[in-house]
Amino acid sequence: MKKFAQLAIALTMALALLSAGLWLWVQTNTTGIFIESEESKNPQLESVFNEIRWFPGADRDVWMMNQSHFGRKPPPEKWDRIAIVIDKTKSPKVAYFYQFKPGPLEWNEDLLKQQIPYRASCFLCHNNGPRAIRPMTESSSAPLTLREKIKTAWWNLRIKTYGRVRYDAAEDREDAHREVPFRFRGPPHEDELRVGVCVKCHQNEGLFARGTLQRQQRGTIQHMVEAGHMPPPGFALSQKERSELQDFLHGF
Repeated sequence: MKKFAQLAIALTMALALLSAGLWLWVQTNTTGIFIESEESKNPQLESVFNEIRWFPGADRDVWMMNQSHFGRKPPPEKWDRIAIVIDKTKSPKVAYFYQFKPGPLEWNEDLLKQQIPYRASCFLCHNNGPRAIRPMTESSSAPLTLREKIKTAWWNLRIKTYGRVRYDAAEDREDAHREVPFRFRGPPHEDELRVGVCVKCHQNEGLFARGTLQRQQRGTIQHMVEAGHMPPPGFALSQKERSELQDFLHGF
């Protein structure tokens, strides 16, 4: 029994050291991740490319992204520079969304003076703050190294552990003056998804809450289901729920 306890302690310590070593190995590479997006397409149904960086902090995390709808190497002015800042001092956490003039993925407070109007409605894809990073598998245009694949998994784990994230209430006030709003209002845009297996997580309150989904997010919902990302492992749509989901996606 004593030997078993010693073995258990040794294995626990080894696992802790391995985890710490893996974390250091990933974090010592301070560059971002460049991916061909599995999900996003431009209006011509061509690939969208994203460069992503995470700046962790004690009270807030900053996620920045340069996004190209014009191929892998467009002119500098064609990149969309976006940021999501997570305020970790609030419960639930609050996400602040920004779009900036094109430039490098480097965070500083002066960037707030370089804000420009949104070019797309953030809420269509981001009902719960930052989303998991999903690169195109085996991309020939933006292949990932082993370290980058591990970093992607590590970053996705961080995103998942935020739990419920709300957007800043100021977005609702400022939308009155925007050409492209943060989110759309009124029916049918705000019609809520009520499929049973989906609302186990997609609700506004509770331990596993990830925010309700609305009809304005139907493009994202459809992709996640068709790609097999949703429902997550351990859950499945019944035939009745699948029919209800299709009705929702098609406006019924």
